[in-house]
Amino acid sequence: MTFFLILLLGLGAALYLWYANIVRRRNAVGEALGSIDAQLQQRHDLIPNVLAIARRFLEHERGLLEELTALRARAMPKLGERDFAGIADKFKTEEAISADMTRLFAVAENYPELTSSAPMVEAQRSYDEVEANIAAARRFYNSAVGDLRNAVQIFPGSLVAGLAGVRDLPPFFEAAEAARQPVKASDHL
Repeated sequence: MTFFLILLLGLGAALYLWYANIVRRRNAVGEALGSIDAQLQQRHDLIPNVLAIARRFLEHERGLLEELTALRARAMPKLGERDFAGIADKFKTEEAISADMTRLFAVAENYPELTSSAPMVEAQRSYDEVEANIAAARRFYNSAVGDLRNAVQIFPGSLVAGLAGVRDLPPFFEAAEAARQPVKASDHL
């Protein structure tokens, strides 16, 4: 009788420890998303300034400027979102913003008066710094997602995950398909 009680208590303790492990890892994913959101917020705060500077010089690029404004408006409400099911869409919108900002800076290079403008130089430096911080936050997020997925997918994690509030596993951040293609120098000459 005592043996079965000890065995039952040991099993209960093991399940509780696994439960606590899953909760801790789920919270780490939330923390990582918070880090990404903090960097994305900096990006979103910077975009209106960059657009205001660029508007003075790039009147015929109005479509790109309007697209960036619309993407930012669509992305802002998603900051702080923790629903694992909606994260992939959030990442897709942010990837489009990143691509358009890269395009904007590439177009701006054709305008020496714009690229030599001190506010534009500072904005581009700030943007590059924010992008580097976003990349670091994404690496931290992917690591946290991997840890959570392992904890849930290794037995008895699959049994305990529902109790820990993990119903859907968050997606990994993945680079856009275009970013995975090899760079051809001839395309840039």
